[in-house]
Amino acid sequence: MERRGDVLELRWADAEERLQGTLHPASPREGDPSMLSLHVGAFEGPEFTGPLTVTFHLKDSPAQQVTRTLQRDGVNWHTQVEFDEPGLYELEVRYQNTRLKVLTGHLTVAAQPLPPGLSWGILALSAGTALALGVRAMVRRVKASAPPSPPAAPAPLPVAPAETATATAPAASTVPPPDAASSQ
Repeated sequence: MERRGDVLELRWADAEERLQGTLHPASPREGDPSMLSLHVGAFEGPEFTGPLTVTFHLKDSPAQQVTRTLQRDGVNWHTQVEFDEPGLYELEVRYQNTRLKVLTGHLTVAAQPLPPGLSWGILALSAGTALALGVRAMVRRVKASAPPSPPAAPAPLPVAPAETATATAPAASTVPPPDAASSQ
């Protein structure tokens, strides 16, 4: 298997036949459909008409496998495959013309990237946070570099107004003071 642009190219040959194929896209992702196209050509004798059996399974996990028997569609055999989880997959192609042929290859299925909306949201949040932290640091620097203001003089304590002398002296009265002798 060899990557050529956006396809993964499969090639194999022996004295009787050759197998050629492509998997598009070259870097499949979990949950996205991939298209596999195969062609078997005979060097001598009648043309191979099928069927082909294709199996995909996670390496070291043969219980989770997808097997399809393909019939010829025009010149090639085609199938669409969707991988359920990321990891290293083993591709096995089986067919029998004059004898049984089993070909294997490996391909890596990548995990699904973040949804575009979530990616933009994370980017906007990161930019907003960086902007807020930058403004905060700038305000701190401006406050630190400002000259200190002179200490303010302590405010005078409030003092009650001085009482005037007339306010404390008895008012002149026209009534004579009571006589001490008359009150007896």
